Amino acid sequence: MSSAPSLLLLKPDVVSHPFLLRIVFDELLSSGLRILSIRPLRLDRSQAENLYQMHRGRFYYGRLVRHISSGPVVALKVIGDARAVLGSSKLFPLAHEKDLTLRQRFSISDVRNVAHNSDPENAQKELEMVEPMEEMKDFSQVEHSLRELYRR
Repeated sequence: MSSAPSLLLLKPDVVSHPFLLRIVFDELLSSGLRILSIRPLRLDRSQAENLYQMHRGRFYYGRLVRHISSGPVVALKVIGDARAVLGSSKLFPLAHEKDLTLRQRFSISDVRNVAHNSDPENAQKELEMVEPMEEMKDFSQVEHSLRELYRR
């Protein structure tokens, strides 16, 4: 388990569905992932481009930017192996897998794939992009913050 914090960003397709958001959130917690802090927010196009700058020039870059800036997201500062819980952004499970990852179960496409998780080399920079964050207490905090965000 990694001891360095990383950014896990729940994407608009999950955040817009309260039931799905609750399932994903519960599974992240039950996986042993430690959620240190949280911030529901909206990323504008410029912030999205900055987040995905390492993909600039790739055929899917525009889709990544459009999707992550299409609605509210939930930024989580986490410690642990978030990638193991999320799984690959490739959607089709291998035939020998018994337990499907969050992405394999809930993704709509390779871009609309539940969450973004920072690479270790980009974690600090990406966490700074979504500061300030609040200490994580419980899921009701997420629900309250999202209601406030949707009212704006």
